[in-house]
Formats: sequence, C-alpha cells, structure tokens
Amino acid sequence: MKINSLITGFGVFSLLFLASSCSTRKPWYEKSQRSWATAGSPDSLKLLYSVFLVGDVGNPDKNRQEPTLKLLQNQVNHRNEAAIARADTANTTREEDAVIFLGDNIYESGLPEPDAVDRKEKERRIIEQMNVVKGFRGRAIFVPGNHDWHEMGPKGLETVNREERFVEEYLKAGDVFLPSNGCGGPVEIRMNNDLVIIAIDTQWWLHKYEKPLAPDNGCSVSSRPELISQVKDIILRNKGKNILIAQHHPLFSNGTHGGHFTLKDYFFPLTLLRDNAYIPLPLIGSIYPLLRQYGIARQDLSNKDYQQLKRGLLSILEDEKNVVLATGHEHALQFNKYKDLNHIISGAGSKSNRLIKGNGASFTHGTKGFARVNYYDNGQCWVEFWEPEGDGAKGKLMYRTPLYAIPPKGIVEAREEKLMNYKDSTKVLAAGDSYRAGKFQRQLYGEHYRESWATPVKVKYLDPSVFAGGLTPVKMGGGHQTTSLQLQGKDGNLYQFRLIDKDPSRLLPEGFLKTFAEDFVQDQISSAHPYGAMAVPDMAKAIGIYYASPQLVYMPNSSLLGPYIQQVGGKMGYIEARPDEDVSDFKSFGNAANAISTKKLYEKLRDDNDNEVDQKMFLKARLFDILIGDWDRHEDQWRWAEFKKEKGSVYRPIPRDRDQAFAKYDGLLPSIASKAIPDLQSFTYDINNAVQLSIAARNLDRNFLNKLSADDFLKAADEISAKLTDAVITSSVKKMPPEAFAQSGEEIIAKLKSRRGQLSTAAVKYYEALSKVVTVAGTDKKEFFKIEQLPESTKVQIFKIDSNEKVSNKIFERTFHSNETKEINLFALAGKDSLTVTDRDAARAIKVRFVGGDGKDDINTSATSQHVIVYDNKEGNHINAGKRTTLRLSKDDSANFYDPDAFEYDKKGPIPYGDFNGDDGLFVGLGYGIKKYGFRKDPYAYETDLAGAYAPKSGAYLFRYRGTFYSVLGKNNDIIATAKYNSPKYTINYYGEGNSTENIDNDNLFYRLRTQNLSASLLFQHRFTKAFKMGIGPGFEYYKVTRPEKRFVNTAAFPEKEQVEVPARFGTVRSYLDIDFVDNPVFPGSGVKFRTEANYFNESGGTNFNSLQLKTIGSFYATPNFSFPVTLALRAGAAKNYGDYKFYQTNSLGSNSYLRGYRNNRFSGRSYVFQNTELRFKLTDLRNYIFTGNLGVFGFYDSGRVYSASAESGNWHHGYGPGVWINFYNKFLVTTAYGISGEGKYFTFTAGMPF
Repeated sequence: MKINSLITGFGVFSLLFLASSCSTRKPWYEKSQRSWATAGSPDSLKLLYSVFLVGDVGNPDKNRQEPTLKLLQNQVNHRNEAAIARADTANTTREEDAVIFLGDNIYESGLPEPDAVDRKEKERRIIEQMNVVKGFRGRAIFVPGNHDWHEMGPKGLETVNREERFVEEYLKAGDVFLPSNGCGGPVEIRMNNDLVIIAIDTQWWLHKYEKPLAPDNGCSVSSRPELISQVKDIILRNKGKNILIAQHHPLFSNGTHGGHFTLKDYFFPLTLLRDNAYIPLPLIGSIYPLLRQYGIARQDLSNKDYQQLKRGLLSILEDEKNVVLATGHEHALQFNKYKDLNHIISGAGSKSNRLIKGNGASFTHGTKGFARVNYYDNGQCWVEFWEPEGDGAKGKLMYRTPLYAIPPKGIVEAREEKLMNYKDSTKVLAAGDSYRAGKFQRQLYGEHYRESWATPVKVKYLDPSVFAGGLTPVKMGGGHQTTSLQLQGKDGNLYQFRLIDKDPSRLLPEGFLKTFAEDFVQDQISSAHPYGAMAVPDMAKAIGIYYASPQLVYMPNSSLLGPYIQQVGGKMGYIEARPDEDVSDFKSFGNAANAISTKKLYEKLRDDNDNEVDQKMFLKARLFDILIGDWDRHEDQWRWAEFKKEKGSVYRPIPRDRDQAFAKYDGLLPSIASKAIPDLQSFTYDINNAVQLSIAARNLDRNFLNKLSADDFLKAADEISAKLTDAVITSSVKKMPPEAFAQSGEEIIAKLKSRRGQLSTAAVKYYEALSKVVTVAGTDKKEFFKIEQLPESTKVQIFKIDSNEKVSNKIFERTFHSNETKEINLFALAGKDSLTVTDRDAARAIKVRFVGGDGKDDINTSATSQHVIVYDNKEGNHINAGKRTTLRLSKDDSANFYDPDAFEYDKKGPIPYGDFNGDDGLFVGLGYGIKKYGFRKDPYAYETDLAGAYAPKSGAYLFRYRGTFYSVLGKNNDIIATAKYNSPKYTINYYGEGNSTENIDNDNLFYRLRTQNLSASLLFQHRFTKAFKMGIGPGFEYYKVTRPEKRFVNTAAFPEKEQVEVPARFGTVRSYLDIDFVDNPVFPGSGVKFRTEANYFNESGGTNFNSLQLKTIGSFYATPNFSFPVTLALRAGAAKNYGDYKFYQTNSLGSNSYLRGYRNNRFSGRSYVFQNTELRFKLTDLRNYIFTGNLGVFGFYDSGRVYSASAESGNWHHGYGPGVWINFYNKFLVTTAYGISGEGKYFTFTAGMPF
C-alpha cells in the first residue's frame, strides 16, 4: 500500500515537473533570433520618435525608485546615454514621443475611496509612474487593466473612474487616462501625420459587472462586435500609416494567463491570487491551475470571453503589416510575430513571472523591464526590450528586431484626378422601395409611411469637392440605427452626412439577427417619415429654438469618399452642420463660439455654480418634441450652445437628428409592441400620453426643468401655439419633396393643428408628472441650501457662498406644493455646503432628502422639522439635527453618490406563466408583474409577480406570488414575501421510506397521491454582492393528502396512514445562503453555484411534529479551450432531517429531484446524497428565418441514495443517458433527457439546463 502510494505520488510529481520544466526567467530566443545582437542595426538611421511601453507597474518599490521606472525615465528624458548605449539619446526631448502605461497601474484593487486606510499607499504607487511623465513634452497615456477595475469586482466602474480623475488632476491634463469614463474605446490618438495610437480598455470587454454602453458616459460602442468594427474603421482610414494599439490584455502569452504554470504554481496555487500566499497545497492545489487552463478564470486566454476578444481582434489585425499591438497583463517581456501582426507583451514594470519557451514566440524574458518602439526616417519600425541593471541607472538591451517598413514619402508628381461636375445635377429615386407591402402585411405590420418611402423623389447631387469649400471624410458615426459619415469642410466647419434609410439590426440581441425579427424591425423603419426632418426647421425658427438645417442630397460614388465609399456612396441622405465646438457660422445654432455635449454640460454645471441651463428655452424645445411626436430625445440627441455671462456661462439647447418626428405606429404588431415599449408613441391627432412620449428624455427633463413652475409650462405652450400659425405649419411641411408631400403632407398638417390645440393641456399634465419627484443638484463649489417647510408647501432656495464665506447670489428658488410634489431630492455635491431647514406648522410637509457631498458640510434642522432625511459621511461634518430628522450617515462614500441619470419610470404588465411535471402534465397560465423604482433602491424599490396556472391533464391548478422589497431595512437588507397554493388535485409520488423500496409492476399510478397545500413566508435577506446573499424568516405551511382507493397508501406497506386525510399546519423558519458565480444563467460555461438551507418545521396541533431540515447543493462549470465546444457540469448535494417529520416532508430523489432514470420522488428518506455529472457538447448553430440558436447534446451520469430507519440495502442508485438541448435566440433554452436505469427508461423535459 505504501509502495503504491509512493508510486502514485512520484507519478503526479513527475507530471507536474514536466509541465513546468520548460519555464524560465532567463531570456529565450527562437532559433532564427539567437544572433539578433550581431544582425543589422538601425543605429545609423535618424530616429524620428519613440513610443515607450510599460505595464503592470502597480506595485513599485517602496524604498527607492522602481528600477524599471528609473531606466524608463532616463530614456524618456534622453539622459545617461552612455549607460543605455544609444547615440541618439543625446537628442532633446521629442514632442512626438509617447509613454504608454499598459494597465494594472495600482495593485491589487485600484484606487480606493479617499478615506480608505490604504489610500496613501495606493496613491504612491500611481504617483511613482506619473512622476516619470510629469513635465514630459510628449504624450503620456494610461490604459486601465483588470486590477484598476477593482480587481474585476462589482465596484470596478466607480474605481476605474476614480483613478482616472486622480491621474488627470495630478498631471493637470485631460485625455491622459484612456479610454475615459470606463468606456471600452476605441480612442484614436493622432500623434502626427504618420503615427496613430488606438487605446482600448479590454477589461471593459471582460467585465461582467456594471459597465457603460453607448451613448452613456460618452461611450462610442454599445456592444463587443461594435468595438471590433470601430477598430477596423480606424485602421481602414489610416492605411499607410504607423498604427500602435495599446491595451492591457495580450492575444498570445507564454505565461500563466496563457495556461502555462510552474511547479510553484501547483504546490502553492494561492500565489496565483496573492503574491505572498505561500500556503502549501500539494495535489489538491494542482486543481486550480488545471481549471485555469480550461477557462475558469476570465483573465486567462482560455476563457471563452477572452477567446472572443482574441478572435475578433485577430480577424482584423492578422493581415495588417503596419500595426503593433502593445499589451501588458503578463508580468514579463515577450514578442510574437503572428502572420503580419507584431504582438508585444510589456507587463514587467514592477513584477516578473516565468515564461515557457517557444509556443510561437520569437523572444521571451521573465524579468522586469519595458519595451520601446522606434520609428525612423526611412520608414522602418523597430522594437527594443530593455532590462534595468541595479537601481535602474543603467540598462541592458535584451532584444531588438525590425517590425516592418513603410515606404518613405517621396516627391510624387501631382496628378489631378478627373472629377465629375455635379452642379445642378439631380437624381430621381425612392428613399426605401423595399417598404412596399400588401394588404395583409399593412394590417399586421402597419400602414406607416410606406407610400412616402416608396415614392421616387427628385434629389440634388452633393458635390464633395464643392460643398463647404470641399469635404474631407473624418470618420464613420451614427447611433443605434443611423449610418453617418463625419466630414470636415474647408470652411472650417464639421458636417455630417447621414443616410435616410436605417439599419436597426444593431438594436437586436445577437440571437435574433437574420430572422423574421430582423425583417420586422427593419420594416418598422417605415413608421418614421423619411422627410420629416425637413419640416422641422421653419417651425423651430418660428418658436425661437435652435435647429439643424438638413439638406436632402444624393451622395455620389465619389473617390473623395476614400474608404467610406461602400458605406455611403450612391445613397440618399441629409447633409447638415454638426453642432460641435465652434458653430459661430450658423445662426440656427445661435452663432455660438462653442457647442458641447450633454456629458460635458453636466461637468460644466458641476464645476461652477455660475453656469446654468436656459431652462425656459429647453422647455420650449421639449414641448415642441411632444407636439411633433418625437420620442427619441435621449441625451446624445442634444448639443448645448455656450454663451458667456459676466460670470460663468448660460447653455442653450440645440436639438439634432429629428428622424422620429411624426412617427406613426399603426398595425396590429406595432400596437402590441407599444404596450411593452411605451415610449413608442404614435403621432396621431391627439397627444395621448406626454409622459410616455418623453421616457427617453426623462432625466434631462428632471435635471433641466426643475426651476420652472406650472405657469412657466403653460406660458411656453401658449407661446408655441400662438407662433405656430396655420401658415407656418403648412409652409414648413411643404418643405418636404412635393412627391412625398402629396402622399402624407396634408395628414401631418391636420394632425399638427389638432395637437397644437391640446399642447397646453399636455404641458400641464407633464408638469404634474415631473413635479411628483424633483431632483435639484448643487455644484462642487460652496452653496447654502435654505429649506422652509410651510403648511401647504416647501420653499427651496440655494445661494452661493463666496470666498469670504458670505452668502451671496441666489442660484435656485422654487416653491413646491404638497398637492403636487411628494419628494424633493437635494444633492450638495462637493464643497463645504450648508443646509438649514425651518418649518411652520408643516404637518403635510413634503419629504426632503438632503445628500451631502465630499466636503465638510454644516447641517441644521429645526426640532420640529418633519420628513427630512439627511445622507452624509459620519465624520467631518457638523450636524445639528432636530428630533424628527432622519440621519443616514455612513463611512462609505456611496452616501454622497449622485447619478443624474438615476430616475426610471415603473414597469408593469402581464407575464405568461408555465410549468410542467410528469404527473400533472403542462400547466398554462398568466401572471402580472410590477417593478417599482425608488430612491437609491437597487435594482428596484420592489418587484412583485402574481400568477395562476391550470393543468388540463389532471385538472390541478396553482397560484404563485413573490414580492421582493429591496433595502427596506437598510442598504441591501431586503424583505421577500412568497405564497403558493396547489389545488387538491395536485399530485406527488410516494413509494415509502427507504433506499430499497419496491416499485410494483412499475405502476406509477399505484404510488400517486393527490395533495392540497398552501405555504407563505416572509424572509429577511441581506445581499453582500449581486452573487452572494443570505436570508432567514418565518412562514406557514398547510398540507392535506387525500386517500385514493386501491393505491399504495391503503396497503400494509404504508405505515403513515394516520397522516392521510388529516390536515397538518406548520409554523416554519427558513434560512439560506446563496452564492452564484456563473458566467451565463441560460447556459453556464464556467463558474460555481452553491446553496445551503436550514429549515425548521413546528406542527401546531395534531401530532405536534417538529423537524429541522439541512440541505446543501453545489454546482461547478468549466469549458476547456478545446477545438470543439464542450462544457463539464458537476453538481453534488446532501440533505438531512432531524426530529419527527411527515412522510411528505422526506428528502426524495427521482427524475424531478437529482436522479434521472427513475420515477419522480422514487426514493424517500430522512437524508439523501447525490451527484450529477454532465458533458455538454454544442453540435451546431441553428439559423433560419424563424429562429436562431444552438443545438447540442449532453451525456449524464447521476447517482445517489437515501438513508432512513428502514432496513435497506447500501446500494447507490445510478442513472445515465443522453440528452438534447436547444438554445433559442440565445435567450431561453429547453432540454430533454432520456434517463436509463435498472427500473426503466424515462424522458424528462426541462426549461433551461438541468442545472
């Protein structure tokens, strides 16, 4: 026995040793690269500029300057040329140079909150890096890594944004930390005429928690494929230039992230998580590195999401000779040449790891250092890898190789291309002939504006060589549906050409592409009028708001379009000025010297309390939106013209992209869809619901209309109605092409006139909706908030506090009425702010929430002030609160958090309900759900669902209720209420208690019982994270089992006869702990789930049985990076009852409970143990007109047994068999399995995977 153990141990050790023996810290060179030092050198060439690459510098030396950074600083500043052995370093600092930090800038979890105990140390780590480039004349860029996103955790977004602010404040420079705001990028940085740098945040791709999607946070992409597409677009328009892509995650690696581990990793696996965690875990510890090789870790190349990133980038980069991909992540230096792509790892700024040899690499080195990419005057590009020596004052060149060469730009004889003269040229074409439809399709999909789309109109040619002095393409733009091209005019202005026809497929989940759903949403483009935007300018001018002036044109297939000729050439669209930055040439934009985005506007308003929005002008613009039925008014549809005041600036709205004006959603299916998507309001003769029409603009309206009264709304509506005379409306609509006007013009005019008469009523109703909950934000400067609670109203005033700490100008005043407003939420933001609350007989006072800021606030509320809630930090503030004031103080910075986009309207509606079991068959039913939002309630204030269903096969029916009330008892402390009722015909199986009970003649009817049961519970839950929660609470359960004739319950083998036909009532206490770390709830590919329960039952009356049930179930999933897709799914569990329990409270195994191949509830006992193993294979992708998805098979093996007081065998029961799964639209999944055992063969059907 000892010899066998020794042999086994030796064998395992040998395998681990072989797996790691090829790893090294020493430099390794591929055979053809071993003579690199004596090969050709570029030293005789003129160096134009360099890009320095260093990553993972997040843990620099505490006691001295990190040697890597010291050597880097010397080279960046061209010092110590003798030490670094370069003739060209005597040059002065070049503005064309760049230093790029490639992520993981602060270990382990990014930059913490300002009051965190380790804040100073974390600041030191990033400051060490920033000091290298402080005063640097070139370009410094910091790219985030996974550790900068709070080590990939739930607080990742706020942490990376905190780090961005700190870096840019310290360096006193913007656009240093890229991409900004937690966006994925890509960010294009034009270093000079020959070099473009593209910054990508690859952690955005891999992050499974909150991350921004376009247009939020100013991001340009809303999906992973869109990021790849935009990178491709940048490369396309920079053909022939040097391109360097900077991102954290590599596409190739010979280190641990590439699945290559050392002997140390197997014996001390915790060091893979923390550097100094040397806890020996031989044999057992080898499991973790093994699982990482098969994709369990999102930060490893074997992970499926990481593989998707790799495939996406390689698909556009592998054939690009002039592209360098610079990465970090792996704590080493490595160079790969993959096809034409030059791939660099430079992640050894402050740490180093071993690398394996070979594996497609040209060079590897497991030590600290950095890479340097040099560009020379003859077009050559070289890379160098440097290692610091000693303290870093000197360095050693470890490897150098040429990457590519771009032919130098010589003098080429100018040859003017012959261009067409498009003057006075026109073309006749339809905006969308494909929208023609027959009678049935029109009834089903809607009449819309099909005739206007399909009618040919005469359109002028756009001459790109003449318009605006000549147009040069800049880049592709557009939103979720629109394709547009940004063009620079020689007149100095930026223009935009956008196609009239749209492509809404980007709005669809991937699973619905190329199906009827794509055709349906494409067809719904006809709901928008193709020429509606042409009717807007004259009406906007008449009421005194800004507007774009789109010109309908035909874009020819001109060579001046360059690489964009395929996207926009030969198509009809609008050309208009783009309201960005200097728009002083355009009266329709107020001749403003500067126009900014909504995101930038929020920053300006926060920075200075002298800045303000012209709220009355914005109100007119918004009421005009309601008049013309334009529902698509999200924040990216606005720019803001800036006008300087004596102090500060006033910002006036510039609406843009009026493509949804006059949208018409008729037809059966669009009418149904509008119930689920209420902001899709049809432009009819009546303004039916201004609130739903304004859902997209809900937060803009609440932030930029909060000073205005009902009288202001009414005056604005009356002014618009008066200025939009019949003549103005008619002449405006007639600006459409006459061919299209003939189809729909008169109808639009009639509807506008009708809606004009209802605008005042709609304005008042919308005011009332906005006034129910009002948000008012201060600034990062000092303000004094004065609140007066009056008998029927509350007066809010905000004043500036000047540099002498004196209260000065009033910046906000409004009186809120108790019959209109229920809540007022005040946010002080940063700065030392003051709050005073007084009251006069305010029994009906409005609830006021005051949220302090980062500064030291002075808060005073009177002794009788009611309905006042103060949120602030526990320390650093002076708070004199009255007895009736509620204080919600916290050490967490989240107490001061302000989100201008936080408001959501409640959601409610019917929900289909279904269930299935082998005895009752299919249950079909209907439910109703409500999701109620509330102040700082995540994800909702509450959500409730009530459903009922009926099973035709057995006649059974059931009801279900579940209500979750979030953060009722403090942050993340929830209440969950549940109730269930099963009718008397609801069936269960019972074969007796024991592991070897009989199944006579395999007669399932013989063992079937009908039950009636009712249960209710009230659970108190705490959420530690989204994936980890626990709860406990009381409940009630009622059971009654009926006695059927000629069944098992009537035989001598059934000893629990006294429990039949006798109702039983139990008081219960249920508790649970739930952990769910799986990557995909529909089809888990990696991760773990764990749930353990402790449930107590106390019978009232009757036999007075009392019992405690303990139950634990854990699941594990892994998808190895094989050439074929296969997922291993494991589940194991156990349960046990303590005390006395009813027969229907036993722990059971069967087809419906962890043991396939047997009848439902086949084995029952005091306790059970089981395991399930599945191998799940994907066979093919399904794609046809009706549905898309995946088809796969799986094989399973189940085993388990129960324990009881009965005499029984100790055998384990086994079931096995095949199964088939289908994933529809990548949204929902169904499975069927064929279970085989010694007792029979049984099919099971499941919604979702079995586990």
